[in-house]
Amino acid sequence: MLGRLKLWFAPVLYRLLSASVRLAGGGTGHRPDDRPVIFACLHRDMIASILHLRRARPALLVSRSPDGDILIRTLARDGYAFVRGSTGHRGGPAFRGLLDALRGGRSVGIAVDGPRGPFGVVHDGVLQLSRLTGAPIVPLAPRCGRQVALANWDRTVLPLPFTRIEVHEGDALTVPADADETGLAACGRRLAAALLTPQGAP
Repeated sequence: MLGRLKLWFAPVLYRLLSASVRLAGGGTGHRPDDRPVIFACLHRDMIASILHLRRARPALLVSRSPDGDILIRTLARDGYAFVRGSTGHRGGPAFRGLLDALRGGRSVGIAVDGPRGPFGVVHDGVLQLSRLTGAPIVPLAPRCGRQVALANWDRTVLPLPFTRIEVHEGDALTVPADADETGLAACGRRLAAALLTPQGAP
């Protein structure tokens, strides 16, 4: 029953938010030179980040869970592409799908601490994608004027209708092609610090 309610409610809520929220800077998500990039956010900030990127329409990494099915049903009509699975196992189908998207010239979007957390911990897959393709990682740190924070593992932030959303695009981070484990860890810490921006009114 709860699953059916979420399947019905999520598209309705997304349409309401799309029509009513005010996005600082227009929420384009486009890069100045139109290069493919890796847009990165925390699971907590997925809703605001997707609203920010709705004109750029990157290929989104979506889990194979029922919640992933709901996300695809909600966003499919807006022209997003989707890669199903997780980047947790390098070389898996999802990782290869993201590689193909980037090498084909399409940006991608990843919640870097998903799908099961822990909260705020950057998983290795996003760093390996940058290392192998040279695509810069652009951290997205949203701030909502009015919001509700859910009491789940990822502390999901739900923007309220008619609020103002400001999404800060942090400095792009490109992982060097020759990065070793120490270099990857350092890049992961830099990315996590950019994403763990305190939430609050823009």
